Amino acid sequence: MKIDAVILAKSTMWGKFCVAGIDIHSGMWVRFVGYEDGKPLDDSQMMFINAAGSCNPLDVARIRIARRIPRHNHVEDCMIHRDSWLKLGHMTIEEILQVHPEESYRYIFGNGMEYVTDEEMGKLRFRYSLILIRADNLTLAPERNRNDELRARAFFSHNNRNYAHIRVTDPEYEHLPETFTIGTAYLVMSMPVKPFNGRYYKLIAKIIPAENIGDDLF
Repeated sequence: MKIDAVILAKSTMWGKFCVAGIDIHSGMWVRFVGYEDGKPLDDSQMMFINAAGSCNPLDVARIRIARRIPRHNHVEDCMIHRDSWLKLGHMTIEEILQVHPEESYRYIFGNGMEYVTDEEMGKLRFRYSLILIRADNLTLAPERNRNDELRARAFFSHNNRNYAHIRVTDPEYEHLPETFTIGTAYLVMSMPVKPFNGRYYKLIAKIIPAENIGDDLF
């Protein structure tokens, strides 16, 4: 099976990359993994066979899929064949929104917190783990994690609700040395498949600032 997808996120995860995109024909989310257990990919597993380098956000690629492997809330997961990435081109965010419009939720992943508890997940029973939303008043600030490392956390509003301390795994913004205000942006947000200390922490896998988006969309 082959999927033609525009890549929307290539975020850091355990020293590798969590890669997700949109099927350009169906508009459905796809997360590309390399193994049955859903482990993330390294660059060697994402090298183009017809172009230099590996895939990056906004690239369009044809990827050979071994099989779909939905797990828990990660219904989007697909295991790839090695040497399967064929570069087809590039898409702008305007073109992507024609295939998959922004999503709007009363609450992002069920509540207004930075995480969902294991108990809440049992009640909410998510059947998705990836979303594309528009965020306003977006500010990123470095905060120390449990390993005493500075990592960016996001503060923003969506659908008239404020969100705070959301972890950023977009490599372009993850290691900011100081507070940085973006304003309006599109966010690719993700949820893990397993909890950490009983909590499923919400993640921002990709940030696309409004300055990269045509004025006709606002």
